[in-house]
Amino acid sequence: MKRIVFLFAILLGSVFAYAEPFSEDIEVSVLTCSPGQEVYSLYGHTAIRVKDMNRDIDYVFNYGVFDFDTEYFVWKFVLGETDYICMATPWEYFIQEYKARGSQVVAQVLNLTESEAVAVRDYLMNNIKKENRTYRYNFLTNNCTTRVMDCIDACVEGELIYSWATEPLTYRQILHQYTKDYPWEEQGNDFLLGADVDTLLSNRAKCFIPDYYMNALEKAVVRNGFQDTRKLVKTSEILSQAVNRQSKAGKSFPATPLVIGGLASALMLLVLMLEVFCKKVFWPLDMVLMLVHGLAGCLIAFMFFFSQHPAVGSNWLVGVLNPIPLIALPYTIKAAWKKERSAWHYLMATWMAFYLLFIPWMPQEICITAIFFVAIQLSRQISYILYYRHLPKNKIANKSQRKKAGKKKK
Repeated sequence: MKRIVFLFAILLGSVFAYAEPFSEDIEVSVLTCSPGQEVYSLYGHTAIRVKDMNRDIDYVFNYGVFDFDTEYFVWKFVLGETDYICMATPWEYFIQEYKARGSQVVAQVLNLTESEAVAVRDYLMNNIKKENRTYRYNFLTNNCTTRVMDCIDACVEGELIYSWATEPLTYRQILHQYTKDYPWEEQGNDFLLGADVDTLLSNRAKCFIPDYYMNALEKAVVRNGFQDTRKLVKTSEILSQAVNRQSKAGKSFPATPLVIGGLASALMLLVLMLEVFCKKVFWPLDMVLMLVHGLAGCLIAFMFFFSQHPAVGSNWLVGVLNPIPLIALPYTIKAAWKKERSAWHYLMATWMAFYLLFIPWMPQEICITAIFFVAIQLSRQISYILYYRHLPKNKIANKSQRKKAGKKKK
């Protein structure tokens, strides 16, 4: 009997030894800020607050800080070589900024043990040191939210089990949830981001978006070695109410890319019909289109080949948006001016038709604006082919025919 009591006492003592008291002096909160109006804030923001009563500390650690005054900032941003900074901001300044911005701020106070809370504080204090505070930002895989997630994962003792949203989604589908009221920003993303954003994500990968991490955190539990579990989030509180984004969305430009693309396609179809009826082509229009095509292609090709931004290097639009039209522009102007046949129009018509037919089998979701653009270019090439076929042959002399005629005269 004494042996049983002794063993029970040892077991009970080990349980109490493991059950470390929860922190009362250090309070750690994950802050989730709703989307703002600026392009860089459309997807929201995540930060982490540490309130240390003993040291009279109440700071927000923010991994989303960047410096516009950095040397060659714009050039580095285009190349995807932007470095972000972890910075500590007094709580009062942080909350005032987000209230002024009109963002909702949700604080999830974490249910941490004393050693876990100390570990989080020390982890963050180490991250704001000059030699540690800078990191290479990656919007999809290494941002303000993933950095906070890494901190919590590293400091919690035991197995951290999140409550994941099970709906299968891609990066593009998630981004569209936040840009649906901002069609120009959405189309800009779709033009630049390639096939890599159209693969289904793991549950953890979805947490690059603040709202997704907040939801995963809300029902997360920590399991210790004795298989006991505790909720990670002690309380959740809204500290700042959101201003209605819908009232401000879309104020920049009334017409959407979809409307403009549809109207442009209808106009080009009308021009095609008029050209067929008049048996002419309005070639100055095509020179402008080729110039716009080539300049847009320079941007897509540059991002495809040189930028380190995530997913731009897998963009299938580079097949139709590239600088080649700029190279062909002088040749086509000369041919149009002299009313000569141009192989450019036959090649372009074939390629554009093939590209449109192949779109359903591409691993990338091609945006509707790009489809409109390809269809417009195809219609212009068809106009030239019809023009070549229906005009009398003596009005369309190609270069070889002209050279033969010149030799006969000699």
